[in-house]
Amino acid sequence: MEQKQNEINIIQASRENSNAAILKADAAGVAQYWMDDIIVISGEGGQYAGKKLLLEVFTEMFEDHPPVFERIPTTITIGDSGILAWETGEWNYKTEKFRGNYSAMWRKVKGKWLTQSELFVSLD
Repeated sequence: MEQKQNEINIIQASRENSNAAILKADAAGVAQYWMDDIIVISGEGGQYAGKKLLLEVFTEMFEDHPPVFERIPTTITIGDSGILAWETGEWNYKTEKFRGNYSAMWRKVKGKWLTQSELFVSLD
């Protein structure tokens, strides 16, 4: 049980660091937590496959008028294998009126937790 809590704490810290990178418009700082084959479905249903493409999207997004948004986990569950984790919570923009719920799949790769997929649903 203590080991699972340690893993939860690591994922929580990674999410906090990712949110901090967004606040600084640091695309590479956000991308350090992504697997190479990450899949993201945005709040309105846009689909993005691969770290390279998503990094381009974030870099371009941060260049013009950088949005400030955050993901706030409500639940992080470590799978029995210790390799997969599920995160769910709420997301919201500080610079726009967008908000909603999200879920993320994390995978432990060579001892490091990375995001394999994220699904965002806009509720505004």
